[in-house]
Amino acid sequence: MQLFINFFNSKSISFIDQMLVSLSNFFFTFLLIKFLGLEIFGQFTFLWLLLLLINSIQNAYLISPMLTNASKKGLSTIDLFYGGVFFQQIIFTVFIFFVVHFVFKFFGDYISLYPVSKYAISFPLVVAATQLHQFLRRLLFSKELYFKALLSDFIAYLFLFTFVIYLYFKSQLNIETIFWSFFISFSIGGIVNFSIIFTLKFKLNSTFKFIKENWIIGKWMLASSLMLWFSGNLWIINAGIILGPVILGVVRACQTIISVANPIFLSFENIAPGEASRKFKLGGINKMEIYLKKFFLKFLSPILIITLFIVVFSKFLLTHIYGLEVAKYYYFLIFLSLSLPFTLLRFPLEYALRTLGKTKPIFISNLITTLIALATSKIIITQFELNGLMFGLLFSQISSIFIVYLGYLSYHKKIKQI
Repeated sequence: MQLFINFFNSKSISFIDQMLVSLSNFFFTFLLIKFLGLEIFGQFTFLWLLLLLINSIQNAYLISPMLTNASKKGLSTIDLFYGGVFFQQIIFTVFIFFVVHFVFKFFGDYISLYPVSKYAISFPLVVAATQLHQFLRRLLFSKELYFKALLSDFIAYLFLFTFVIYLYFKSQLNIETIFWSFFISFSIGGIVNFSIIFTLKFKLNSTFKFIKENWIIGKWMLASSLMLWFSGNLWIINAGIILGPVILGVVRACQTIISVANPIFLSFENIAPGEASRKFKLGGINKMEIYLKKFFLKFLSPILIITLFIVVFSKFLLTHIYGLEVAKYYYFLIFLSLSLPFTLLRFPLEYALRTLGKTKPIFISNLITTLIALATSKIIITQFELNGLMFGLLFSQISSIFIVYLGYLSYHKKIKQI
């Protein structure tokens, strides 16, 4: 019995939770393509990219600074710190809700292929529910309450799949009802563990202090997050606008398959930032580097295995999961799988810079790739179609990692000289 308790109190539950989330997203994509078809799924994906943008802003502005700075707090201040971040989250969620509602209501039909004004209520509610759900689950991770986070995700996705299947058999499944299903499901998932909020402490002076402290890390991470989203997703958005919703649906379908690696990436995100900060605090930059290198090598082997498997069985996977219509784009799935090791490589570089409080190189790398995407993506995709999209995504990823690496080397040399 004690072994059972120890297991569910350990960080291994983090990996199980990420597996649950990734598999749920995979089956959700599978169901939508089967139930609605590629074109409607492509329209849904267009909106989902906006949600991913908002989530990336939340992660950079709130969650990443929280995970990094929480490990530096003592028992007397940690709950005040969490309370201050929660206050930020509430303000951010309310602000984003009204911004999205306004944009959808008055500018939602600007792109004829993707009219969104009719979702001016349902989609902002999805944004609010997923924001609060995500904050609570990452707060639970930070407090090492892993099983509670797993329970919250399990309940949210259980309700979501129940609603989607029910609506399909009632012939009522469409993008609008999917959004309402998301809102209800993730609201329930958040309510399950909402009691954790009552353990937090709130003090106005402390809140402003912690906001300022998090901003030191978050200011460049926020700008970087925006640039990172545009540097990669601008290529995908232009592909969806130029080549149509079907191609956008294909891209998302292939991304969902390679998301099988997300539990590894997200486990890295949940564990490494705090541990890197602790190593730096105890042993300086050398201890931090040793830890991040070991952690990277530990995760590299499974990533390479996943990459090789997808490369070899790409056509088989697409045929048997989504059907022949998607399978003819198997070469795009191969391309995406080859990007996985590069994605992993970026993590230790970013965490090292975040630990040092020097996140400006991350912003610069994403700014440069975003400017290139703004200047060239439309022309290249128009000329070379899907091949142009693949080139743009690969170029953005490799050049971004290279610039971040140069930035870290620069700060590393300065610290060594002190």
